Amino acid sequence: MQTTAARYQVRPMDFGDISQVMEIEQESFLNNWPTTAFKRELQNNRLARYLVAVERREEAEEPSAPLAEHEPRTATVPPQRLGRWLGEFKRLFGGEEEAEPSGEPVVGFVGVWLAPGEAHIVNIAVRESHRGRGIGELLLIAAVALALLNDREVVTLEVRASNQAAQALYEKYGFKNVGVRHRYYSDNHEDAVIMTTEPIRSPSYQALFHRLRQEHRERCGQYQLDFD
Repeated sequence: MQTTAARYQVRPMDFGDISQVMEIEQESFLNNWPTTAFKRELQNNRLARYLVAVERREEAEEPSAPLAEHEPRTATVPPQRLGRWLGEFKRLFGGEEEAEPSGEPVVGFVGVWLAPGEAHIVNIAVRESHRGRGIGELLLIAAVALALLNDREVVTLEVRASNQAAQALYEKYGFKNVGVRHRYYSDNHEDAVIMTTEPIRSPSYQALFHRLRQEHRERCGQYQLDFD
C-alpha cells in the first residue's frame, strides 16, 4: 500500500537553494529593494537562520518481500538529500567550488535572526505561483517553532504599513502593533509597523499556537518541519 508524504517540508536553507531563493526574493519585493546576500548570511551571520519550504511529491515505496535471515539491508538516501549533502561537502572541503542546486522545488523562505531574548523575522516570501496555498502561514509557523526550539522569549518583525493582509496574519498569530519605524523602507520611504508577540512560552500563547497549527493542517494538509 502506498502512502503520500507531507506535501511541504520546511528545512534549513543550504547553499544549493540560493538561486531559487533569490528568484523568489526578486519576484516578491520591489525592484530597488536591496537583495539579501544569502551566501554571506549563511556563512558569517551567527544570528541568522534561514528556512525554505520545499514541495514534495514523494511516495513511500511498496514494502518488499521479507529478507532472508542474515541478508544485509541496504539503506537508501533520496537523491535530493544526497545532492544537498554532496554540495555542502564540496563547499566545506573543496575551497570556493559552488554548491550544486538542491534539485528540490523551493516555494518559499523565511529569515530569522536569533537575537538575545527574541527571534526577529527579517523576511518572508512565497513563490508567486504558489501563493494562496497557506505556505506563508506555514513559514510563520516554522519561524515561531524555531524560536521555541532556541528558547527565545518573543518573536518580532517589521511589516509595511500598507500590507494589511500580512498584518492580519500576524495578528492572528498573536502579534501586536507596538510602534512605527518612520520611512523605514528605502524603496519608497514607507513606514514599517513594529509587531511582537507575548511571551511564546506562556500557557495562553502555547494554546493559541497549538490550535492554529492544527487548523492549518486541517485546511492546507500535512507538512513536515525538519528542524524540530
